[in-house]
Amino acid sequence: MTVGVISHLPNPDFAAVRSLARAAERAGADWLGLPDAFWWRDTWLLLAEAARATRHIALGPVVTNPYMRHPFQTVSALASLQELAGERAFVGIGAGGSEVSGAAHIPRKDAAGKVRSLVQLVRRAQQGEPLDAASGRNLEFPLRPLRVLIAGRGDRILSVAGECADSVLLWAIPHSDLPRSTAIVARGALDARRRPELIWAPLVDHGGASRERLRTIAAYSVLNSHPSLHAAWGLDHQGLTDLRTRLVGGGAAAAQDLVPAAALDDLILHDPAPASVANLAADLGATSIAIPAFSIEEVAQQVAWARAVLEAASTR
Repeated sequence: MTVGVISHLPNPDFAAVRSLARAAERAGADWLGLPDAFWWRDTWLLLAEAARATRHIALGPVVTNPYMRHPFQTVSALASLQELAGERAFVGIGAGGSEVSGAAHIPRKDAAGKVRSLVQLVRRAQQGEPLDAASGRNLEFPLRPLRVLIAGRGDRILSVAGECADSVLLWAIPHSDLPRSTAIVARGALDARRRPELIWAPLVDHGGASRERLRTIAAYSVLNSHPSLHAAWGLDHQGLTDLRTRLVGGGAAAAQDLVPAAALDDLILHDPAPASVANLAADLGATSIAIPAFSIEEVAQQVAWARAVLEAASTR
């Protein structure tokens, strides 16, 4: 059972990342994930700073994608992080957000295949095999075995996650779609004879400003949710187009007012009691919890809450 912290600090600088990493480590979190966003400071430089500031907590991008950097560069960055963080380094991989296609103009229709290929490249590099078979060129410093996390909401990405990942992150998936999503992961894992760690990242209303903060996450989830859910939420094609345009142009915060209330109700848990959330985690088969870090000051309380959820779930 692990507890992870995913940074949701807006465009954190190096000092903020140092503080967040130290706070997460003091709180007893097992890992810290930093987002890879091309409009913010570079995630690999920030991860290096977090590695220097800590001793025990695992560190990695949550998530990088196979589009914005050449996969060879991602492998090199990962091995470089490993030189600083040792066995604490891990890699989180996903399909990339709507900004990849909408702002960087890179199509993502082949995301599942690209994610699978990047995972395979990482694992070949770990074994000392060439990055490119034709040239025979190897990474000229070692990449040792590390954990691969895959996060996603689309069916094909979830299937690849079950097939390839050591850990699967269920991040901001609507509650009504969680059973279907976990079943897709399970089928992919069964076909590949794997048993990945299942990490659930529930969006929980803890009172105060938390619901408003969670609204900023919801736009991404809504766009990538199953079409049947769009219909149930009353979101038509034009509504999706408007949401995507606002998200690409101004970020998740700018798009939050276009998220239907029905979608928010499907995404956000209103009862934060550990026993209540633990029942849901146990039903899903989730063995680990990840929490969003909106402020450094709240990290210790959130990690303690996640530990309580996991302890309650273990008694089910």
